[in-house]
Amino acid sequence: MTLQGVISQETHGQGMVHTLPNGQQVSLPPHDEFYAQFVTRNEGLVSKEAQERLRSASFLIAGCVSIGGAVIEPLIRLGAEQFALAEPGDYDLHNMNRQSVRLQDIGRNKAAVFQERMREINPYASIAVDTRGIVDENVEPLVRDATLIIDGVDVTTKPPLRMKYALHQRAKQYRVPVISGYDIAGLQLLLIYDYREAASTVLNNRVRADEIDQMEPMEFLQRIIPMAAISYEIISELRRQLRGEREGFPQIVYTANLFGVLALPATLNLLTGSPVRRRVIVDVPTLLRPKSTRLRLMFARLAGLYRLNNEFRRRRRDGSPAPHGLAH
Repeated sequence: MTLQGVISQETHGQGMVHTLPNGQQVSLPPHDEFYAQFVTRNEGLVSKEAQERLRSASFLIAGCVSIGGAVIEPLIRLGAEQFALAEPGDYDLHNMNRQSVRLQDIGRNKAAVFQERMREINPYASIAVDTRGIVDENVEPLVRDATLIIDGVDVTTKPPLRMKYALHQRAKQYRVPVISGYDIAGLQLLLIYDYREAASTVLNNRVRADEIDQMEPMEFLQRIIPMAAISYEIISELRRQLRGEREGFPQIVYTANLFGVLALPATLNLLTGSPVRRRVIVDVPTLLRPKSTRLRLMFARLAGLYRLNNEFRRRRRDGSPAPHGLAH
């Protein structure tokens, strides 16, 4: 299902009379004039080339939850104007601690809410929505039409893993760069897959096509997430997961929002061909700790990782079922 035209608007000459949800009408200047005023405060920090490329680029946001949701509004405000939002889920009360959701949005599709709200920021923006999320029927056309992909596909259950892999397969086929992110307690992991490069491989060859259908979320994450991104705070949660004491991982708003902070300058670098690191790890709690505390917890983290690794090995040896994975 594709939704369009959620907010009423009509053109008058070259400008626009935009009707807000409360019925109030706002007269807007013509598109180019509106855009020039909209991004004027970017000047001096965003080059003219980067601004033009951002405006003309088509962004596929695959998943509009913590990761994808953290980048949509900042991209709009920076000057992006062409979006395809693919998200099957509706907002629930437990999303409110970290996602861009209001009480009146509960029970509504997340992408449709973003479409409506972002048109209140830039009514000239083109925002298409597919409430199926990423599925077999749409993954190829969505990727083919994209300039850059934000991968926020869920990794908590097995079915989305196959579509996440398919998304990267198609991105490799059509040479579209992908930015992925993972919330890990107070740590944000940003991964860039620049599939425009001939030597690039799907998910850096860490997962193969013939494995994905049988793969559990935790095994997928073990392969994708480097040891350096396993923060001190998440180790105890992982151990509880392994023991079957909890389902679902805690997530917090400042880590989710941090993805948007990291992804936007990475996007500008990718669009302009500027060098950019392929892996960025920002551990907020560690950055804020005094040196003495940081050193003490560094050793505690290493000891915790050693115990966690032993539990993983025991679990594999005993053939115990895998727990759910980290959430986006």
